[in-house]
Amino acid sequence: MPVSADPDLRARIVAAGIFAYRAADFHQVGPDEVAIHADISIEEFRRVYPVWELFIVAVIDRWNTATQQALRSIGEREGAVAYIRARLETGEGDPALVRLHLALLSAASTPGHAAAGWFRKQYTLAFEDLTVMLARDVVMGREARGTAPRHSAEQLLALYEGLQLQSLLRDQADLLAGYDRAVARMRVGWANGPVAQPAR
Repeated sequence: MPVSADPDLRARIVAAGIFAYRAADFHQVGPDEVAIHADISIEEFRRVYPVWELFIVAVIDRWNTATQQALRSIGEREGAVAYIRARLETGEGDPALVRLHLALLSAASTPGHAAAGWFRKQYTLAFEDLTVMLARDVVMGREARGTAPRHSAEQLLALYEGLQLQSLLRDQADLLAGYDRAVARMRVGWANGPVAQPAR
C-alpha cells in the first residue's frame, strides 16, 4: 500500500500539524516542524502531503469538524446565537488555531490558491448552515418573527470573525461580553424585519 493511502499515517500527520500550530507561530510552522512532531522523515511527509496547502486544508477540516460536532447540539437546543457564542468560547481556549483560521481566510479570495475552491465551499456551507439554524429559531420562537434568517446569518458571521480578530489584536477586548452586547442590539433590529433597500 502506498504511504499516501495510509489513513492512520495521514491522521497522525494532521494531529502533529495541529500540535505544531499550537506550539509555534503560524509563520514558523512548515513541513520540517510537522515531520518532527509526527516523528517521521520530511520525505515521508511530502509523499503523504505533496502540496502544503492541501495539508493545511486537512488541519483546518479536522479542527472545524471536531468543533462543529461537539457544539452542534447547542445549536439544536438553544439556537444559532448560542451556537456561535459557544464557538467563540471554544476559540478562546485554542487561540493558535483561531490565528491559523483567520490567516487563511484570504485564501478563499485568491483564485490561484491550491485550496481556494475548498475554502470558498466550506465558508458557503457554514453560512448556509447558520441561515437554516436561524430559520428554525424563528419557527420555534427563539428569535422574533420579523427576523430575516439570511441577513441575520450575515451579521452573526461577521460578528464572529470580527470579534475573534479583535481578541487577538486588542489586549482589552472582552470577546464574550462584546458578543452578548452586540447580539442584544442586533436582535432589536431583527425584530423590526429587514431594512428596505433604497430605490435606485
